[in-house]
Amino acid sequence: MTVVFFFQKALRDLSGPQFALVMQRFLAITRTHPLNYAMTLISGFVPIATLILLLQHLGSGAFLFTLVGLLAFWVGIILTSRNVAEPLYDVFVGSDADAPPDDWRRARERYFRLNNAIRGPCSALAFICYVVALGLTTS
Repeated sequence: MTVVFFFQKALRDLSGPQFALVMQRFLAITRTHPLNYAMTLISGFVPIATLILLLQHLGSGAFLFTLVGLLAFWVGIILTSRNVAEPLYDVFVGSDADAPPDDWRRARERYFRLNNAIRGPCSALAFICYVVALGLTTS
């Protein structure tokens, strides 16, 4: 959601060379940073552990909301990131920052659409589902 609300607004008005340079620096850090791996692993596997703990309450709202949140995370965020965003990142990283390819705007807009149409809403859905599930288990 940070990408959608803040980072994307900052990137929108950059020129091709500026955009390429920012993305190259950003991706050089985020693609390999341990915090990125930790957040992804925690977000992806803690709900699985929660579902295992909720197996005795298979049809409960907490179980169902956790399951929907988990599916939103894995399908909407991880799979689209791996199969759509990562190839775009390769375009951004592989281009010369001083002379980006002619279609850099198209790649940037595709990246923004991906975040706005799939990853952002799926992040919000997963978060809301987890909060609701937590509320159902504590009430």
